Amino acid sequence: MKSRDLYEQAHVFVAGIRVYEHLHGRPPGLKGLADMLKISEEELSLLARKLQDRAVIGVITTGAEVRYSIADHVKIEDLPRGEESAQLKDEISQFRNKQLSRLKEIEMTLGRNTDKDRIFSDLDKALKDPSAIKTKKNPLD
Repeated sequence: MKSRDLYEQAHVFVAGIRVYEHLHGRPPGLKGLADMLKISEEELSLLARKLQDRAVIGVITTGAEVRYSIADHVKIEDLPRGEESAQLKDEISQFRNKQLSRLKEIEMTLGRNTDKDRIFSDLDKALKDPSAIKTKKNPLD
């Protein structure tokens, strides 16, 4: 599905249910709805859960089959319009800030460590002359 807000996605989903019911005379399953709307089942499943939580659609479960019906289409008007992208940007910036602060903490602990020079010199020696590396005896031999 194209990058749309929840409001527009809900309208498409509910319209798909109505058209499917009109054409086939029964509520749609996820596969039928996905085929008709040309949207992946995974994306529709995620959207269906969001709409079900907000009581826009109803779920009819019989055995292994799940079908969708319209519960209260008026509640679509209460859904946020265009706010998800702003929330997503905020979450991404918060995640980046956390990662940067974590990276700085790691650098600070490495900077305080006096063994860093010794470790790097040992690695440098090992790369230049691999035969000088002391290997531990294998306990399985």
